[in-house]
Amino acid sequence: MLASNPRSELDDSLSDLALLLYDEEWETADRLTAQLLLTAVEQSLFSHEAPRRPELTTETLAGIPCQLIYAIDQCWQGASGGHFGFSTQLQIYQETLGSAAFDPALSNWSTPHPFFEEVGWLMLFPLRPMGFLRFYNWLEFDLEAPRGHLPALWYWQLPGLASLRMGGFFTGQGAGFGDLARLDVMMLRLSRCGQLGGGE
Repeated sequence: MLASNPRSELDDSLSDLALLLYDEEWETADRLTAQLLLTAVEQSLFSHEAPRRPELTTETLAGIPCQLIYAIDQCWQGASGGHFGFSTQLQIYQETLGSAAFDPALSNWSTPHPFFEEVGWLMLFPLRPMGFLRFYNWLEFDLEAPRGHLPALWYWQLPGLASLRMGGFFTGQGAGFGDLARLDVMMLRLSRCGQLGGGE
């Protein structure tokens, strides 16, 4: 029996992603996007290591292949007219870094990274601190969402223990504080991939 071709499976998954996005199945497409990133992480693990569940940590996000990031971003950009996608998120992140009102050294629950507010990820209830992020199913899966709102599951998907450490309730980033380290690493990876033109 012939072994499956990983490249063919990736192409099929990217085709599925493009179809979902053009059908405006935003949440399903977001879930597939996170799965594509996790698959890339899983394939990068050394075969001699003990099998473990792949996770989108600071270490693994830093090694996501640029070609995959570029291909996924092209799908999101094309279907949303540039409203969603990794490159849109990077642009917003870079714009918010220049915010005079934000000092990373002083960032806490009451002064979260302005990126989170710009893309609409914050839980904005009068009785909750602004630093808490929405539950995943409270995100907006349509083009009425703020610019850069999606993809999001790459950021929300956390193991239960990591979620607890961030203040969540085994809900990924939901109801937790924003993890600046993971955000920064992903944005640095997107920036590097952009400089490489989608190569590497």
